[in-house]
Amino acid sequence: MDKDLAIFDFDGTITSKDTFLYFLKYTHPGLRGMVNVLRVTPQLVAYGLGFISNETAKKHLFSSFYKGMSADHFNAQAGSFVSHIDSFVKSKAMERINWHRQQGHRVLVVSAGFDNILIHWCKKENIELIATGVEIESGLLTGNFGSKNCYGIEKLNRIKAFLDPSDYGNIYVYGDSRGDLEMMQIATHPNHDKRIFT
Repeated sequence: MDKDLAIFDFDGTITSKDTFLYFLKYTHPGLRGMVNVLRVTPQLVAYGLGFISNETAKKHLFSSFYKGMSADHFNAQAGSFVSHIDSFVKSKAMERINWHRQQGHRVLVVSAGFDNILIHWCKKENIELIATGVEIESGLLTGNFGSKNCYGIEKLNRIKAFLDPSDYGNIYVYGDSRGDLEMMQIATHPNHDKRIFT
């Protein structure tokens, strides 16, 4: 246990905005986006009222926008979206990430966001990533997830499948929402605050 680990949630923790919602606007600007949102308005209302889960609402939204899209096109758009992510990354979050790097700590992002979107930013920053997968068949997005939604208890499960927490001395975990609470269980230094890094 001679190495320390830093785990960061992404949306709301490293960024000030919801990356997926901005990606929707980026790939489907104007009327195209509005039409797709209207298709899933009943599901979004149901989620807002607590009748369906975060995962179910997210699946409806993702499918409405991306089912049938070429995986190559989706990934190309995700790659060009990196500069937009940079525009809403919190400076204090990056300062903390850089501090951990300077200490020689392993840095990991664990997000409910989609790995195909976030991987480009994480590669640029040389940060490991655990996120929600997208399902691809015959080169096309099916509109389904390729993994469980990486949220809540699934964040903790995925971390434990990816590494052994007992291998680390200090574990710093940063998050801002209820979806980050379970992964705080492995933290020696939990940092959970809805206004984190502001």
